[in-house]
Amino acid sequence: MGRPVLVTPGISSITAIQNAQTMAGLTMLGEVAQQAASIGVTCTTNASSEQIVLASEAIVRNALARAGKAELYAPGKYVRWFGADQFSYAVGCTGQILEEKPGLIVFMGYFLADTMVTGETGTRIGAMKVGGTLGSIAFLAMVCDYLLIGEEMFAASAAITEDKFAVGTIASQDWLKLIILALGILGVLLWTIGDKTIYNLLGM
Repeated sequence: MGRPVLVTPGISSITAIQNAQTMAGLTMLGEVAQQAASIGVTCTTNASSEQIVLASEAIVRNALARAGKAELYAPGKYVRWFGADQFSYAVGCTGQILEEKPGLIVFMGYFLADTMVTGETGTRIGAMKVGGTLGSIAFLAMVCDYLLIGEEMFAASAAITEDKFAVGTIASQDWLKLIILALGILGVLLWTIGDKTIYNLLGM
């Protein structure tokens, strides 16, 4: 389409309690920025924290270098800062969307009601929207074309980077969930015949 891409990592900072979501968004930014640069499309982002501004600048610079287009990088060209308040951020992001008219908007990180404003604006300009978050999943579901539900955002960021440590962490969590589920089912079946071994094992 020849239109730019916008990746927004949300309204949190790196040191906040929601930083896992923000880190997933920043990981996605690096991969999308590299892919965009490799096909000649501009990838921009925005932030509500000075920490995210610094991290995003480094990520975009590195992504352009990996794509063999390091000369395109200029400080302040790809990253915008709109303030820490969610609604000042939403207004700034809305203005960025209306100005740049991206063909794709990736919402990946920690969001609140700001996604209603920015997502609706993305719909008005005809952008495809992909979203992933934990807290305000209902808001993203209303405005996005494709949605990563809950922990899928962490799995997506691990899979897209092919980071063996991140993929291993996700896989180990899944195996642990399966083991606990199997123990629960086995415990219920044994309970029906009067055996409380698993019930006692789990400290019930």
